[in-house]
Parts: sequence; structure tokens; C-alpha cells
Amino acid sequence: MRILEPLSNDEFLPENLKDLYSKFLQELIDELSPRQEQLQITYSKAKKNLNDTDGIFYYPGDLKKVKGIGATIISRLEAKIQEYCNERGIRPPEPKAARDVPTGTKRSRTALRTDSNKEQISQTTDTQPPKKQRKKVYIPKKRSGGYAILLGLLELRAVKRGYSKEEVITSAQKYTDHSMEGNFATKEFYGSWSSINSLKKHNLIVEVGRPKRYSLTEEGVTLAETLKTADGIVFQREREKEGSRDNSMRDIETTANLSELLEKEKLSPSFRQGKPNSSFIDYTFESTGTPIGTNRALTPNRNPTVPSGKSPSSVPSKNTFRKRFNGVSYELWVKGSYEVYPIIDHREVKSQNDREFFSNAFARKGMKNEIRQLALGDILWVAKNKRTGCQCVLNTIVERKRLDDLASSIRDNRFMEQKNRLEKSGCSNKYYLIEETMGGSIGTMGEALKTALWLILVYYKFSMIRTMNSDETVERIYALNEVIEHHYSKKSLLVLYPNNMENQDDYKKVLETFKSEFERKGNIECCHSFECFQEMMGKSEMRTIGELTINVLMFIKGVSLEKAIAIQSIFPTLNHILNAYQRCKSPHEANMLMFSKLGEAPGTKRITKGLSEKIADVFSTL
Repeated sequence: MRILEPLSNDEFLPENLKDLYSKFLQELIDELSPRQEQLQITYSKAKKNLNDTDGIFYYPGDLKKVKGIGATIISRLEAKIQEYCNERGIRPPEPKAARDVPTGTKRSRTALRTDSNKEQISQTTDTQPPKKQRKKVYIPKKRSGGYAILLGLLELRAVKRGYSKEEVITSAQKYTDHSMEGNFATKEFYGSWSSINSLKKHNLIVEVGRPKRYSLTEEGVTLAETLKTADGIVFQREREKEGSRDNSMRDIETTANLSELLEKEKLSPSFRQGKPNSSFIDYTFESTGTPIGTNRALTPNRNPTVPSGKSPSSVPSKNTFRKRFNGVSYELWVKGSYEVYPIIDHREVKSQNDREFFSNAFARKGMKNEIRQLALGDILWVAKNKRTGCQCVLNTIVERKRLDDLASSIRDNRFMEQKNRLEKSGCSNKYYLIEETMGGSIGTMGEALKTALWLILVYYKFSMIRTMNSDETVERIYALNEVIEHHYSKKSLLVLYPNNMENQDDYKKVLETFKSEFERKGNIECCHSFECFQEMMGKSEMRTIGELTINVLMFIKGVSLEKAIAIQSIFPTLNHILNAYQRCKSPHEANMLMFSKLGEAPGTKRITKGLSEKIADVFSTL
């Protein structure tokens, strides 16, 4: 039988405080304001569950077994019982940790507070030390994502040198039963690659650089070798006597500029001269509405000739070794060693009920394509190395807009933000494809649309394709793809693999540095890897403080990108803006601050008195 706590004035607490705790919960409910509806629901559920649960509840910690009562509610009930006991001069229930009851055993939770029981527990504690809780060792399940990544990195010998996500996935895919990457065409939005987070958490792999590179830690190597031995896995290089020679040679990167590259690779410097930075649209369409379908000179040879007696697959492929220039690794893909096709963003749909319209339409025309999530743009052309499977980004990107979508993007400043990122992509051929169909009304945005189209063509020097509907869009993209395939059938690609970029500006600078060196002679085009493009060109990836300041300013209605850039040129960070408003001696001075700075600015940079007051309303109250 439970011994009751002795109290002053000969009072005792009841053996079961269940009703008292229920009363305290009702008090907590009554203390809530009408706006705290969610807390009221939580406390009410806790009270109901407590009343429905059988058992003795003496210590506040005993309430843990009641569904809906967690640490927060227990702490508040503990404060209530403490206050209740203090008012009556009663000794409150002692916390379990302060009593002589051993923790970690089921018996300790229900042990009766008797003198004999205390004596038995004390003797048991003296003779039997408490068990130490063993730390669970993380071992990934066989054929899971983590299992595959560890073995893939071990096969790549990724200890001193890190490898990209694409390289790791290529090596690891054969060791798992699931796709490493999500497949948006089959509605598989998540892949086994997400297991990389568990491996990082348990210090089995290291992630460094931008774009990210992955390598094994000592613990990771040990675990990967254990898994390999346990499952009897034999790597390809272990089957071939000279298999390790190729891998070791890949780790050797020699420095080579253009002249050295031409000499080593025996490339001819002669090439077909074309207009510098000319748009493919000049060759694709005779007019704004007619694709060229009969010009055979522009039709790529889909069946390249091979030596007689040999199939295309039997033609020996040249090994691709990495070199360095200006501290950046690169590979040369000679013409014919890669295939060209577009990647369509998985959000690019004709309608909610026809999400794969474009992919299926291109496939019916015999045009290879992929559906993936793109960091930038709606359609992006890539090249895929036939031997390694690696992908790189070519110089053509398309942003597709319906008229109503374009109007919406102008209203919320997405139009300028997308334009800004498209310029940072480094792509020479940037297209706005405008479909004149509408899923909604454009309201009073007619003049704004005309201005936006004028800016695209004249001011920003983007190319534009206008179509009547999605079917015509398919025809235009197909014609553009024909020209792109023909263009790259005569090109060798120089693929960059930088590993220490800080922001999107660095992405473009590195590309321009290589273009100025390697595109001077020779039929070579420089481009980033697709993985680098995906990681660096995302909306929120690698933003500088200045870019964040511009984005915050653009949330204020009426502040366009040009106005935000003009403000940021005067006040580099949000802290500068806040300090400027704090120094204002009167509300009128604060309201006129931006007008005094940019009231006489030219064109779209000018800030009116009304807009200046709006900006002051946001910042002067912070």
C-alpha cells in the first residue's frame, strides 16, 4: 500500500492525484484567450485522455503515459502542483530523479514508496551497477541508398579526392534496387540519394566545395569495406588486371591552355566562321511564323558514317582525361562523342490534366528529351557524353510564358528576377517563348505587357519566339532542336568542373574566362556541367548580401528591379537602410529619404514621393 507524504498540520496529499491534475488542466484551459484556439484543443484533448486513462498518477512524470501529454504540459502541471502545495503548506511530490529509485528499469516506474522497498532497492543498487546504454551503430540496409553510396564512393576510391553527385550516382546505382534520383515522368519525386544526409550525420562521408564534392571519411572507408566483404562484392577494376590504371590516370590533371590543348589533342584550328553570339533563331525561322523545313543544309546527319564493317557502338572512343586551366578542371569532349537533346522542366505543362504533353509530342517526332526539375528556365539543351554518361549545359535556354503568366510575373517582379538569373547563366542564346493563349485574364496589364516585350527584344537583347498555342510551340522547339543538333555536330565541347565558387556571378565569370581563352581558335565551345548549373543557378542558392537586399526591396509594391538596384547602390545592405531611417529627425524627413536620393534619377530608377513614403512605412517602423 502506498505510504502517503507527511504534511504539516497533519494533512496528506491523496494517493492518486488524477482528479487534481484534471482540475489543473481545466484551469489552464480557462486561462487561455479566445485567439488561442489550438492550445485550447490541445489541453482539452489532454484532459479527456487523462480522465479516460486508468491508473494512479502521483508524480507529474507519471502523466507521460497519457496520450497527448508531453514535456510542456507536464512542466506546467508541475508548476501548478508546486503552487497548490505551497499555498497549503504541503510538501509537494518529489521528482523521481531526487528519490532513491533506480532509473532505467520498468520496476522503478511503479515501485511502491515503502520503507522495505527502499531498502531492497538500495541493496540492489549497491550490488548491481546501472547498465550503460550502448550507442547504436549505424549500418545501412542492404541495397538501400546509403549502402549504394558507400560502395559507389569506395569503388571510385573517393578518399583524397572528392567526386560530384553525378559521378557518385553513376557508380552507386548498380548497388541499389531503387532509383538514386527522382523520376518526375513516373511521379517518383524522391530518390535514394536522400540517404546522403544520414551518411553525413554519422560522419561517414565529407561534403566540400561549391559545387559539392563527396568523399569517404576513415569510418566510411571501414564500413564500406566491411559491407563489400560481407556481401562478396568484386569491383570492376579488380576483375581487370589493368583496370586500376585508368582510374589512377584520371586523378592526374595537367595544366593546358588553348595552344597546348590543340597540340595534345591534335585538333584542327579551322572551323566554320559564324556571327559571334548570333542567335539560333536567325537560322531556324525565315519569319516570325514559319519554321524552315526544307533547308537540307541545316538538317543534321542523324546517322553519322562509320568505317565499313563496324557498327557505331564498335568505334573506339577516346578516353577523356581532365586538365586544368586557371585553377579549374576541365574535360574535352571531341565532336561525335556526345549526344544533344533538351531537358524539359517537370513543372512545364500544357494543363493540369496533361502534364506530359511536350515530352510526348517531342517523342512522337523522334526527338529525345528528358523531364527533370530545372533550377532555371523551362527548356534547356544539354550534351550527354556517350561513354561516361555525364551531362553538360549548352548555350541555349528557353523561358516559356503564356500571356497571363507573363502579366502575373510582371506584377510580382518574377519577370525581372528571372531575367536577371538568365543573364547570369552565361548562355549565349536566351529565348522568351510567348504563347498567346491565356488561362486567365490579364486585366489592365496590356501596356505593361507591351513594355515587357520591348525590353526583352531591344534592351535585354534576348530572342523571342511567339506562338499561338502549345501545338505551335512544339513545332518551333522541334525546328530549333534541328538547328542545335546540326550546330554541335561540328563542335568539340570543353566541359568545366570548378569546385570553389561563391555565388552566381562566379559561375558566369569562370565561363567567360574559359571562352576568352579557348573559343579564340578551334571548333570548341565551353560549358559548365549540368550538375554545376543545377546547384548554382537556383533561386535561393549562393545569394550575396547585396542580392538579398534587392530581393527584400522588391517585396514592396512599386519597387521594380531597377529601382531596387538603384537603392542598393546607395545603401549596400539592409542594415545601411535601417540606420539611415534611424538618423532621420522627423517623420517627414523619413518619408522623403528615398525621394531625396533618387527623385531625379533617370528612367525606371526614379522614385516618386508616394513610393518613398511606402518604403519609409516599411523600414522606419522596424
